[in-house]
Amino acid sequence: MNVILYLIIFVTGLFFGSFFTLAVYRLPRKEDILIKHSYCPNCNHKLGFFDLFPVFSFLFLGGKCRYCGNKIRPRYLILEVCAGITFLLIAFSMKINIYKIDLNVAINLISNLIYISILFIVAGIDKEEIKIQKNVIVVGYILEIIYIIYQCTLGNVNVYQYVIYLLLLIIILVLDNIILKINMNNKYYTDILYFSLYIILFLGSTIYILSVIATLILIAIYLIIRKNKNKNISIAYFLSICNLIVIMTCNFLINYYKI
Repeated sequence: MNVILYLIIFVTGLFFGSFFTLAVYRLPRKEDILIKHSYCPNCNHKLGFFDLFPVFSFLFLGGKCRYCGNKIRPRYLILEVCAGITFLLIAFSMKINIYKIDLNVAINLISNLIYISILFIVAGIDKEEIKIQKNVIVVGYILEIIYIIYQCTLGNVNVYQYVIYLLLLIIILVLDNIILKINMNNKYYTDILYFSLYIILFLGSTIYILSVIATLILIAIYLIIRKNKNKNISIAYFLSICNLIVIMTCNFLINYYKI
């Protein structure tokens, strides 16, 4: 039965990955991501039912649009597969067992998958545009606050630390408005602060610090091997990758090795 559960989680990740590709393409262009029907970005033809199955539609169509024959960017397939694998690994690292699932475990799993979804969208847009989509982080904040309220009702969290985080958010908002009036070019870095606080709010400062250290190492390696030295660095993209790695590593160490 556990195999079936993990298979469902993996397939769910694939479908979420398909949504991530849509969000990464449309949000920077200020297009609707919930109601507007999926379409080919080359010929604008609406996609049919059998065009919307993640991975399988791409492979069945040979990586081309059914209607115009234009090649579909491999990043769509890659993002879908990565999302499926990540969902699976997160559930596995949390040691999810179908025979031991209760309401609290289910909510924790769902909240983790939602958190990961925000990371995927932020990272995807940042990689493509060198830009952090603030409205995505705002949605993340709202969902996290709901989750924190739920945890508070169970007595599982320290309310005072979240008061401190709220004060930090207010400081960042003030800083953001000041920088916005002075120099728009620095706005990316205040958005990084918003994103950082989002990570801290959900995971705490320890996981964030470990993620930052891993990010600095990864960026240093990237700077050494890349050819275009003048290209801007997608900080949120690297931070998201490292944060996912740190989360899964810590979960494995806690749940399987009791560290």
